Amino acid sequence: MRPGFPFRRRHQRGQTGSEMIEFALITLFLVTALLWSFVNAMNLVRMNEANQVTRDIGNLYIHGVDYSTYQAQSVAQVLAKGFNLQIGNSFSGNDATNNGNSGNAYVIVAQVMFIGSGTCSSLDSGVTCTNQNQYAYTQYLNFGNASLQINNVTVSSSLGTPTFPGTSSSNCGTAEACINSSGIVSDFVTGANAACTNCASFFQTQLSDGQVAYIVETFFASPDLSFSSFPGGGIHSINFF
Repeated sequence: MRPGFPFRRRHQRGQTGSEMIEFALITLFLVTALLWSFVNAMNLVRMNEANQVTRDIGNLYIHGVDYSTYQAQSVAQVLAKGFNLQIGNSFSGNDATNNGNSGNAYVIVAQVMFIGSGTCSSLDSGVTCTNQNQYAYTQYLNFGNASLQINNVTVSSSLGTPTFPGTSSSNCGTAEACINSSGIVSDFVTGANAACTNCASFFQTQLSDGQVAYIVETFFASPDLSFSSFPGGGIHSINFF
């Protein structure tokens, strides 16, 4: 029996080394899975909070709160407590594009209208109804950090971002669409730049001619959940009212 004893010891030593390698490989996988689960679980909790923030901002918007004012944006900042929404220093009057701040949040507030044949018929003779049978922005506001990145990608609106030439009357013609400091869009019927290119896909039932909808879209990054090269991700929320 004794001649077999050393053989059994060598076999056990070799088996122990193999188990250590397997344990190290499994541990590497388990740690990665644990981090992934933790980050996604935390973002799931934050998603519920973000949706509530979006609804709260929208509820105030449809009841007449003017988010082009610093006071109203301050209210949104309080509602988004914990998401690090930055709105900069206090400003007087109105600012529809207070979007050059730092922080981890970006907010878009907008109103759109469906332009039908009835609306077009009210135009002066010879004026082209550029946005007929589509949605157009009648107001567009955004504040926070427009350069916000989630997983190293700069956020962008799923509705498509309108481009307005400015508020100068020399830049505003019937083929354009201008926006003032309160976010009110002029020439939204005739200005191609006022069209909400992706709005139709969000409505199960098309709005009637002249009917409006209110939109709040928010982005919240989670850099505090990042681990080395493992990104923390973030949340995108959009609500129609």
